[in-house]
Amino acid sequence: MSRCFSLICLLAAAPFVAAQPDTLRTRAEQSDYRATSTYDEVMEFVRTIDAEPGFHAMTFGTTVEGRSLPLVVWGAEGTAAETVRANEKLRVLIVANIHAGEVAGKEASLMLLRELAMGEHAAWGDSLTLLVAPIYNADGNERFDPANRPYQHGPVDGMGQRPNAEGLDLNRDFVKLDAPESRALVRVIDEVDPHVVIDLHTTNGTIHGYHLTYAPPLHPNTSVAIDSLLRKAWLPDVTTSYKEKYGWDLMYYGNDKPEWGQPRGWATFDPRPRFGTNYVGLRNRIAILSEAYSYATFEDRVLATLQFVTETLDWAHEHASQVRRVVSQADAEPIVEQHLFLRSARTWEAEEKPGTILLGEVVEEPNPHTGEPMLRRTDVQTPTEMAIYGRFSGADPGLVAPAYLIPDSLTAVIDLLTAHGVQSFRTNAASQRGSWIETFQVDSVRVAERPFQGRYEREVFGRYKRVSAQIPRGTLIVPVNQPLGRLVFSLLEPRSDSGFANWGIVGTEAGEPYPIRRGPDPRVPRSLRPDQ
Repeated sequence: MSRCFSLICLLAAAPFVAAQPDTLRTRAEQSDYRATSTYDEVMEFVRTIDAEPGFHAMTFGTTVEGRSLPLVVWGAEGTAAETVRANEKLRVLIVANIHAGEVAGKEASLMLLRELAMGEHAAWGDSLTLLVAPIYNADGNERFDPANRPYQHGPVDGMGQRPNAEGLDLNRDFVKLDAPESRALVRVIDEVDPHVVIDLHTTNGTIHGYHLTYAPPLHPNTSVAIDSLLRKAWLPDVTTSYKEKYGWDLMYYGNDKPEWGQPRGWATFDPRPRFGTNYVGLRNRIAILSEAYSYATFEDRVLATLQFVTETLDWAHEHASQVRRVVSQADAEPIVEQHLFLRSARTWEAEEKPGTILLGEVVEEPNPHTGEPMLRRTDVQTPTEMAIYGRFSGADPGLVAPAYLIPDSLTAVIDLLTAHGVQSFRTNAASQRGSWIETFQVDSVRVAERPFQGRYEREVFGRYKRVSAQIPRGTLIVPVNQPLGRLVFSLLEPRSDSGFANWGIVGTEAGEPYPIRRGPDPRVPRSLRPDQ
């Protein structure tokens, strides 16, 4: 198998042999859902699919322990990233197994590929290109242990671990990109630029009556156009069609727990862009989180995930032009001289009216190998009215400046911006006198007492001061007027709650200026700059 580090690349060519359904049965199916697929079994499945017409199997990076990460493309004429982007189809990236104990998505994504190879969903090819990464946390997948997900109902032979081989949670790494897997996936997102990313997980927590819950991007700076499409049309439509076809209920992801002094309610998770779906939303792209229910049987979790992805892709196929328009609209929205939130408030926003949540019941069963208890979902559903906390309030609004000015000495920052695909350029001459520059003077820094994901998080306090100065020749300019402008704001603002300063990537000391300054975009005529 070939490897690729800067562009996606083909697997070694294989002679065409028409696949039969039995040759594409997953390990889960072969074991009657007692086991989940190993890395080698996934790679063998991918090689078999690669021989099918219309499929291209590639690798897009390498794990900590040297395993190649597979990516299967369906519905594209060519294989290079530029070719995939060149067609007029809606590009959808499906990522499974980011947490390698949550294996339903891995098996469901393989089963989806088999259905495509057998000719099902052929109509999707008119408007969709699919990119499937079935085993993203490949190293974690190989740490099989029935104890990795306590109380989860199987697979009873064991499943992988949550973090990667370095102990990093890959779904907390989308800003700092400390893991090679994270850099590889973000490179695919940047080069292929999928319009839609579907992230497949499994959740435990509150005992509820759903087989699967879901979420849109949650960051308060997400484009309103993207948020409205998902909350008002796409996800409600899928919920209805899913119930009609399969008889199972879906709901927005949540847990029944009050926090921060708020009344009892169904509360969603964290809005920060360290989480993949929130990160994708700040890139002005559609993101959908899928969370199969941990206490449903393993077979039901796999089927629930497969069915949810199928209904989601059916909707994407039928509304491909609309989705493309919304993405383009988000890219075109001006944010310079607008106010965006630097942080999320420690409170959720409640929907106008309470909603009905289906709470559930479980029974305890022993794992046949270890005797440890597993919880199995029953069909009992108890409708319970409560507040719905599906959004986060924004806090600390900040005015969006035209550009950020980065000195050459901040090599780690420059490297990370490049890894995220952020556009930048260097001035070839000093700016004219009279230009303004803003410097953030750091008053104090609060450093976390314990490390999180290998870093001590920091909260920076201070204020900007504007002076009249020149922009030196050779300064790296990061314009905010670009498709990734919302992400740029979140990464580079010192007060951002998941930015480079928060993770310690930019050094910040009390009494010192923050080394990244703000200023005008030198490419903009002086008559249009905000200092005039």
